[in-house]
Amino acid sequence: MKQLQKVIKPVWIIVVTIILVLVGGYYTTYFFKKDVIEQQTKQLSREIQMLEPFISDGTRIIIDEVKLEKSIGNHERLTIMDEHGDILYDSSKNNLVKTTRKNRPEIKEILEEGKSEAVAIRNSDTVNEKLIYVSRRIEKDNKLIGIVRLSETYQGISQYVENFQRIVVSIMILLFVAILVMGYYIRRQTNKPIQFMLPILRQAIQNPEKKQKVLDAPGEWRELYQTVYELMEETNLLYYKQLKNEETLHFLFENLDIGIFILNDSLELTLANRVIEEMFHKKWTVSPYDKWFNEPTLNELILQAYETGEPIQGEIRIEKPLTQDLKIVIRQLSIENNEYVGIIYDVTEVRQVERFHEDFISNISHELKTPTTSIIGFSETLLAGAKDDPEASKEFLTIIEREAQRLMNLIQTIMMLLKTEKDIYIMDSFVVHPKLVVEDEIDRYRFKAYDKNITVIFDCHVSDDLVIPNDSFQIIVKNLLENAIEYSEDNSKIFVYLTQTNNELILKVEDTGIGISEKDQKRIFERFYRVSHSRQRNSGGSGLGLSLVQHYATILGGRVKLVSELGEGTTVIVKMNLDVLKSKYEEKQLKK
Repeated sequence: MKQLQKVIKPVWIIVVTIILVLVGGYYTTYFFKKDVIEQQTKQLSREIQMLEPFISDGTRIIIDEVKLEKSIGNHERLTIMDEHGDILYDSSKNNLVKTTRKNRPEIKEILEEGKSEAVAIRNSDTVNEKLIYVSRRIEKDNKLIGIVRLSETYQGISQYVENFQRIVVSIMILLFVAILVMGYYIRRQTNKPIQFMLPILRQAIQNPEKKQKVLDAPGEWRELYQTVYELMEETNLLYYKQLKNEETLHFLFENLDIGIFILNDSLELTLANRVIEEMFHKKWTVSPYDKWFNEPTLNELILQAYETGEPIQGEIRIEKPLTQDLKIVIRQLSIENNEYVGIIYDVTEVRQVERFHEDFISNISHELKTPTTSIIGFSETLLAGAKDDPEASKEFLTIIEREAQRLMNLIQTIMMLLKTEKDIYIMDSFVVHPKLVVEDEIDRYRFKAYDKNITVIFDCHVSDDLVIPNDSFQIIVKNLLENAIEYSEDNSKIFVYLTQTNNELILKVEDTGIGISEKDQKRIFERFYRVSHSRQRNSGGSGLGLSLVQHYATILGGRVKLVSELGEGTTVIVKMNLDVLKSKYEEKQLKK
């Protein structure tokens, strides 16, 4: 139906109507003319039949000129020819007619086509008039022996018929003019709302953010115009909703912490957010997926999603320029457009935590197993009979006591690492001079330093008492001092500095020991990590000291920095924000 409406247009209707009018006029004239010719032909044919007795006796041609002349009308002309079309008699008595007529159409049809009767209308050169000719064959035993032709002036259409024809043509012309006028009027009325609304619609398309005003419209089209304005108003509201949704979507797309990219049906990268660009360190451009990503595993996941049409998940690791663990999700975005969306999560930290957790479990199991094995082994030795030997018994009990103490210290250290920020701030925070805390810890380790002939030099430039969590600060100082003594050479020096700059308390512990390589510095704050060559496991350390320092410093709002060089010693600097400590202390006091 719609295709038919496209083909049938008002212009074509008018053209067809004009053609029908012209064809109707032509056929009206044609039928009238044909009727007149048929009547005149029948009349001449009847007259020939009446004249045949004066032309033939049934066996041969006889011409009774007297009777023929009496029987022929004044406006008629009779011609008698032999079987070859040569004239035997002509009523016009003109010598010019004493020739053949075999080439005349009405004669050729009888001679060549064998017709019994033939008709023709033409201008006669002999009488200089338009005549109608009727020819009839004369036979004997079905054999042509002659031809009779009777003609008269062609009468044409009668006056009455001509008048009637003029009336019909006039009516058709008036009908044609009426159709043209009606078509023009209908077309003008049809185009009126288009001419009225078209500028408004164009303005709405060019400026969808502007609300169109309702203008006065012709009465017959007012309802249509009002409906169009209501539609444009709804379109205007939808435009702003869509604009807002696009802005929201764009904001989310660019500010999410996950990577998102879009692939079209040709698997070309058509869109990617900022996170994707940062992950792969290149600017997004429309390009084939396998050339832009250049990651075989990721490309295989995309191709698999494309071939199966099912959501695909997987993980890849990017080694350069930074090592990253990425989780990939590829799913079809639109079935109609065959587009695909890829979502990439950076799970590097999660995988690191998992690895740290595994390392932590493995190391803590080993660390707990070592003293436990010693205790069990020497206890079994004593029970097996060594307890009867006083010297062996004392030696074994001393070892058991030392390993039990080591086990206790290890358990306490692990418990300290498991303390959260809430746990630490439940501990006492009070006004105290940090110098006293540092001096107390130096005094506790005096004998251990004395055994290695290590000199500890303390320099303090803090004048005021400060609000600090005493126990947490004490753990930081204890571990830094213990590490410095443990891993310093004999007859060396350790420097401890305590200073205050603006709102920061700075604790710096510097030793002149063997130092830490640059490679080991990257992992020195990991739990249970110890430098393999410079800090041997037989020193008794657990590898948790610096982890504790960083753990407590971070919870207290501080940060830790380590500077070290092999053979030159190590310096650890801890900075804590006093404003944060004071704020948390005041908050705690309000809750009491």
